[in-house]
Amino acid sequence: MANGDRAGLAMLRQSSAWIGVVKNNGTTRVVMTDGLTMNSSWATTGTGAERASATVSGGRIWLRTSADIRPGSGRTATFSYSTDGSTFVPLGPAFTLNNQWEFFMGYRFGIFTYATQALGGAVTVRSFDLTTP
Repeated sequence: MANGDRAGLAMLRQSSAWIGVVKNNGTTRVVMTDGLTMNSSWATTGTGAERASATVSGGRIWLRTSADIRPGSGRTATFSYSTDGSTFVPLGPAFTLNNQWEFFMGYRFGIFTYATQALGGAVTVRSFDLTTP
C-alpha cells in the first residue's frame, strides 16, 4: 500500500460501516469506521467517522465481520482483525443494522481499496469466505 491508501471490508446499505487498513505517513493502522450514510435518493449524507484503530505491522492482515443479516431491526455487526490468521481482536463498537423499507435489499458485504493521495499502491485479497451458523 502507498501512503493515503485504504483497503477493507464493509457492511453496505444506506447506513454503512467498515474495517480496514489505512496507511498514512509510513504508519499502517487497522481502523473501524461507521456513520457512512445516504438518503432515499442515494445521495451521501455522511462520510463516516473513525471509531477505533490499532497500529499494525507485517504484510498480512485478516479482516472479519460477524453479522446477523436476517430481516428485522436492531440486529448488529461486529468487526475484528488478526495479524496471524487465527487470533482475532475486536475493533470498535457494534454496528446496528437497520431495516428501513426504502432500501429493500439487505446488508451486503463489500471488499474495497482506493487511493486518497496518489495512484501506485496495491492490495492482494487472497480469499473471501462467507460462513453461516
